[in-house]
Amino acid sequence: MATFKEFLRVAEITVKDKTSGKRMKEIRQILLKHHAMSGLTPEKAVAILEDLGPTYVKIGQIASNRSDLLPKGYCDAFEKLRADVPPMPFDTVIERIEASLDAPWQAAFSSIAKEPLGSASIAQVHKATTHDGTVVAVKVRRPGIAQQMAEDITLMKHLLALAEFSNIAPDGLVLTADDLVSELERTTAEEVDFSIELENLKRFHEEIEDQRGVTSPLPFPEYSSDSMLVMEFVSGTLLDDKSALEAQGKDLAAIGERLAQSYVTQVVDDGFFHADPHPGNIVINDGGIVWIDLGMTGSLTANERAIVSKVFRGVATGDPYALKDALLSLAKADGPVDHSMLLEQMSTMLASYASTDLSDINIGTAFVDVIEILRTQNLTLPPSFTMLARGFLTLEGVLTEIAPSINIVDIVSVHVKKQMKTLSYIEGKAQDLLLNTAESAEAMTTLPTQLSHTLDMLDRGQLKVSMDMDLPRDIKGAIYQVASLLALSLISAGLFVGSSIVCTTPMQPQIFGVPLLGALGYLGAFVLGVYVIVRAVSIRHRQVNDEKIR
Repeated sequence: MATFKEFLRVAEITVKDKTSGKRMKEIRQILLKHHAMSGLTPEKAVAILEDLGPTYVKIGQIASNRSDLLPKGYCDAFEKLRADVPPMPFDTVIERIEASLDAPWQAAFSSIAKEPLGSASIAQVHKATTHDGTVVAVKVRRPGIAQQMAEDITLMKHLLALAEFSNIAPDGLVLTADDLVSELERTTAEEVDFSIELENLKRFHEEIEDQRGVTSPLPFPEYSSDSMLVMEFVSGTLLDDKSALEAQGKDLAAIGERLAQSYVTQVVDDGFFHADPHPGNIVINDGGIVWIDLGMTGSLTANERAIVSKVFRGVATGDPYALKDALLSLAKADGPVDHSMLLEQMSTMLASYASTDLSDINIGTAFVDVIEILRTQNLTLPPSFTMLARGFLTLEGVLTEIAPSINIVDIVSVHVKKQMKTLSYIEGKAQDLLLNTAESAEAMTTLPTQLSHTLDMLDRGQLKVSMDMDLPRDIKGAIYQVASLLALSLISAGLFVGSSIVCTTPMQPQIFGVPLLGALGYLGAFVLGVYVIVRAVSIRHRQVNDEKIR
């Protein structure tokens, strides 16, 4: 039964909704047409979005990448949505170009093709030529689309609130409605602002510059704005036209290998990747592979890349503990988490891969399975991770079609191992080790005192255990001595290992070609080691001679 809070939520959104009654009537008729009040299914949701128009189609396409927020069935269904719409009149295109340039179109271009290269829900693309003879693609935003999308998202909030209030939608859908709409609001705002895609194009072009046989369109910032994007025109054959590529004599296996290497490099090495690598966004020409349509990209920080590498290793080695720890360092808890159940779910999932050859593991599917498990434990991952999961899923589907023999797991493993040999990785590990050693040393120095207090409490009867223990003072003294020596031994070992790693780096200052910090660490480890040995020999001597241990 709906709560009063849910009723107020519906009322609030209704008051804020300034969309015309006509649009509301249209939506109501569409919902009635598909019998939405009797319940939603993925197939029915797709049909509703298509009838609602291009804005909702775009929303569905974006939502397909958020498998952490929507059930897998809905994401798979939304992936099939297409945003092709009738083209804008050419006069409207010219008006939009001149409004962006704040000048006649002839000020930037010598010619503009009348027939569009493509027409989608947000923009339309035309071929043009600059005055220096450069052939470019001009992407023009549809008039009023930004406002329309904002209004439609408000309507979507209204509809989801009503669905929650009237209990017509599945629990798996309505429980994540707020998060999904917030994400859609942010993403669609970026989609309609072409200045963001311009920056994506510039960064992506620079990142893949050293990849042989791989490129992306060169942007032209001097002609671009938030409503118009001008980029290098790319000729070639789309990757989804397999028969045309074969007729041209292209080596599909080589293309697949280069494509996989490029994508893994983007993810593991650069941390900036194409989030929608479907065949329609990949052009093949004599120069190699060209990544197009950078409207949707993902970004990973250095720390997130390291965690993603741990996730890769956890899946590849079948280690549920490592996988769980890596994911928990990324995930955000939106409710109670049953850690024992989570570990059991991870173990069950990895056990299903145990009988599968490593080369047959589908990384994208594994990531989506992980996200589904986290959803059951009220855990959500950053959008970049879910985009990465869907990206790998899409890419592996492409490779299955053109080069099924490509082993993307092996490619990932090579890149991860290569990353572990870089100086920045070693320095990071050295810093982590020094920090952990310091924390361990601090903990170990308090251990003898804590143990002594525990034994005193036990001796006084203040500590209850499953059996009565009355240890002689000599035994307590011996335990205290052993704990102290163990603590000092661990500190000495930690200093030695940490110093060894530090000495492999060019850290300054140095003495005799060795980092001063490493030399001091070795000295400290040596002194502590000698003291432990001398103390142990002394204790043993007293035991043999039946002397009191101090």
